[in-house]
Amino acid sequence: MLAVCLEEFFRTGVLGEISLGMSRESVSSLLGSPDLWGPSNAKNVETATIWKYGDIEFYFSRADQLFQIFSDDFEMPMGGKTLQIDPWVIHDKMLADTLKAALNAAEIPYYLCDVPALPGVIEIVTAGNVRAMCRIEREPDDEFQELGLRSFCLRD
Repeated sequence: MLAVCLEEFFRTGVLGEISLGMSRESVSSLLGSPDLWGPSNAKNVETATIWKYGDIEFYFSRADQLFQIFSDDFEMPMGGKTLQIDPWVIHDKMLADTLKAALNAAEIPYYLCDVPALPGVIEIVTAGNVRAMCRIEREPDDEFQELGLRSFCLRD
């Protein structure tokens, strides 16, 4: 089992021993077979472009290189059978101000970006180039949208 801490991931862009550019074989040697894989038209796990361990998705290029680590479906990030996650402070719908305060307390530099295609959403981009998408405003015609953290992602 590989133990990882999201605080270090947000700081460095490395998830335990896993970093972008690693081969599929290297990820497999650390984590074993994924809990789920896809997309649905993939013929087998060896050719699947997405491997999912708990709430964390690993995306591979056609050259079998890891190019993205992503999560958008979590209450508190969990790692599945072979990936033990210390979530640090991360949880679903965490308010942007709460995340910024945690980053400041941990002395993790970050900057903010607007997301023009998604009104009311900002990206908090950390020193490790991890991008946390947070809804900070509701759209006028959608009273049911919830504010807060929606996803986090590290990408080439």
